[in-house]
Order: sequence, then structure tokens, then C-alpha cells
Amino acid sequence: MGNSTGGDTGSDDAAKESQKRRIQMELLILDSDTRKLTTEKTTLDAELRKLRQDGERIRLNLDSKKKRYDIVVREIASKEEDTKHLKKKLNTL
Repeated sequence: MGNSTGGDTGSDDAAKESQKRRIQMELLILDSDTRKLTTEKTTLDAELRKLRQDGERIRLNLDSKKKRYDIVVREIASKEEDTKHLKKKLNTL
């Protein structure tokens, strides 16, 4: 019986070593996957920050263009009114 118990212990040790190697391999894979995802997260953070900044610049530019557009529309209306007034004056002469 002593020999079979000793044999079982040896196979138990081998099974434990095999299990340890498998777990260590899984840990290495998980660590690698985590590093890849962390790198991707950092890249995405930078891209999102840039897009937010671009969005803010676009919003400011849009506001500026809208204000200029409104000024140009008013100036056109004013010039058309002046033109109409001068044509009337010309026709009365």
C-alpha cells in the first residue's frame, strides 16, 4: 500500500505542477490582454480629448460665422434700402 500512496503523491504533485503552469499561462495571457487594453484606453482617451477640443473650436467658429452672417444680412438689407431710396430720388429729378 505504501508504494501506491507514494505513486499517488507523485501523480498529485505532477497534477498540481501542471495546474500551476496552466494558471501561470492564463495569468500571462490576461496580463498581456490587460496591457493591450490599457494602451488602447490611453489612445482612445487622447483621441476623445482631441475631438472634444476640435468640437469646441468648431462651435466657436460656428458662432463667429453666424454673427458675421447676421451682420452681412443686415448690411445687405441696408444697402438695398439705400439703393431703393437713391433710385426714387433719381426718378424724381
